[in-house]
Amino acid sequence: MKKVYRAMVACLLLSIAITSLASAQGGDEGNGRDPALEQEIYDRLAQISPDAVPIFQEATQAMDAGDLETAQRNYEQVLELAPDFPDAARRLSYVELDLEDVEAGLRYAELAYRVDPQSAYNRSALAWAMLATDEPDLIAKALPLAQSAAQAMPDDADMCLILIVAGAMNDDLEVVRQASTELIQLDPDHPWGHYFAGLFAAEDGRWVEAERQLLLSQELGMPAEQVQSVLDKGIRSQARFHRWLRRGGYLMAGWLVGLGALLLVGMLLSKLTLVTAYRVPSSAQFEIGAAERLVRGIYRSVITIASLYFYVSIPVLILIVIAGAAGILYFFYQSGRMPIKLAAIIAGSAFFTLVAIVRSALTRLRETEPGRPLSREEAPGLWSLVEEVAERLDTRPVDAIYVTPGSGIAVTERGGLWKKLCSAGQRCLILGLGALPGMTQGQFKAILAHEYGHFSHRDTAGGDLAHQVQASLRHMDYRLALKGQSHWFNPAWLFINAFYRIFLRITLGASRLQEILADRYAAMAYGARNFIGGLTHIVRQDLVFNVQVNNEIGAAVRQGRDFHNLYALPSPQDELDRKRLKVEEDEVMSRPTSAYDSHPAPRERIVLVEKLQAEVDIQESPAPVWDLLPNAEDLQAEMTAMVQEDVRRQRGQVE
Repeated sequence: MKKVYRAMVACLLLSIAITSLASAQGGDEGNGRDPALEQEIYDRLAQISPDAVPIFQEATQAMDAGDLETAQRNYEQVLELAPDFPDAARRLSYVELDLEDVEAGLRYAELAYRVDPQSAYNRSALAWAMLATDEPDLIAKALPLAQSAAQAMPDDADMCLILIVAGAMNDDLEVVRQASTELIQLDPDHPWGHYFAGLFAAEDGRWVEAERQLLLSQELGMPAEQVQSVLDKGIRSQARFHRWLRRGGYLMAGWLVGLGALLLVGMLLSKLTLVTAYRVPSSAQFEIGAAERLVRGIYRSVITIASLYFYVSIPVLILIVIAGAAGILYFFYQSGRMPIKLAAIIAGSAFFTLVAIVRSALTRLRETEPGRPLSREEAPGLWSLVEEVAERLDTRPVDAIYVTPGSGIAVTERGGLWKKLCSAGQRCLILGLGALPGMTQGQFKAILAHEYGHFSHRDTAGGDLAHQVQASLRHMDYRLALKGQSHWFNPAWLFINAFYRIFLRITLGASRLQEILADRYAAMAYGARNFIGGLTHIVRQDLVFNVQVNNEIGAAVRQGRDFHNLYALPSPQDELDRKRLKVEEDEVMSRPTSAYDSHPAPRERIVLVEKLQAEVDIQESPAPVWDLLPNAEDLQAEMTAMVQEDVRRQRGQVE
């Protein structure tokens, strides 16, 4: 990093004028001088000239006090009494340098070195004096002198500092790097060590560490303007960027760990559900056992946490999309080439993704009627049977019945959350007419008992938050696909794929447990045989009805006519259709349960119900369910017309 390096060299050049280094080269203990070393100097001087010893002491005291003129005068007197005494010459060289007389400082440093070249102090003094000159040859010679002095006294911080200056002025960054590291180890509170550590951290691209070291050097005494000028050359902005980048990385890692934890919990709950479901109750009873209640409670808590996690993920996802797009554009900017078209595509992709994320988060479920209402006057027999089942189960009957064109039978509860929690919501039965052909009233009662089990177990009393999350996920998926943003490199698309699978694992695991308990409820009320018969009929009829309807739609479109009654179509006569139905039925009835099934596989449901051995004394009801609907033909015509209109609308959209 050339800017930082130039700033470093400029700072080192200024450091030559610092007087603190000179005053640290030996002296009394109060200024950090070694008393033993001072005494050894006094003893050697006394052997040459005893009268020079007090003068030398006064000169050193004046030097330490900053009285440079007195120190200069006294050291000169010492050299008159003891010519060529190296310690006096060395210290006088420091005084001359501080007085800005570089020539005199170099002369005395050379004298000290010439008299005693083995002294590390004399070598460092000569190196320091050479560095104060502007002569390249002398500056180059200063480096090996400083290196040899530092090697001779590896525990001396001042030697490291001189070596730092020599290395920098000779463009030897490795020497500077190593010496600054040693300086911090020798003197952790030395500002220069941390200053250079900060510069080299910036050189290595460790911006946060660079800022920390530089600010620490300022706290320890480095001039604030010098530190701030270096920070302003890009270190502060880079450190801020990388600090936020690191925080974003921690946030991303924590977010991914959370997703992984949810996935793990979902898998464990699925296994726990299987263990709980296969545990046969000791006696036939409608009440849920303690184990089932525990698992249901855990599921409820985990689903709530997962739902809230989705909304917590929205701002994280927004930040990821913005950071990703901004990072790519910044890379182009730094490379010096900005492909306008590609940049526009990236910006547009990020914009459409953000819109999809925000709109999905703001999506709200609207409660609508789930089908065509069926009044009591239209089907008194059906209403009577539905209430009869509720009375047998000792539960509140449904408040509304809706018919739909499909082949499913389900229940739902309408109303606000508070009403549902207080069991005051509107209980609704959704009756798909496609499931009724061939179904007996006995089978229908068992299926109704299963649906009433959901009411009794309060399965329909909550789940609004989970349904809202599912709706938001589907909306986000639709918006991204609509704008062509459903790519593997789009973080929002990756999030949908990952989170939706995790969320399904959790919610559908809870749903499977609810279905198992509702199956048990129905078998205990109307017997295993009736329930298994009803379940098998619905599975088979769903397959048959789909084939019948598809064949009829295809024929009507080809012939340009209206649909025939979809609920009175003959059984498939084509041999290929029959074989396909047989294969599909065998496959459905034999396949294992998937982690993404809302209901356990039919085979497992039948096995679990048979294990109950529920013996129920109840009169068989072989009459068809159609007998309960006096206006069956009108309803069938109405539902057929509804399907026909839907097909026409879809064909028009395709065209």
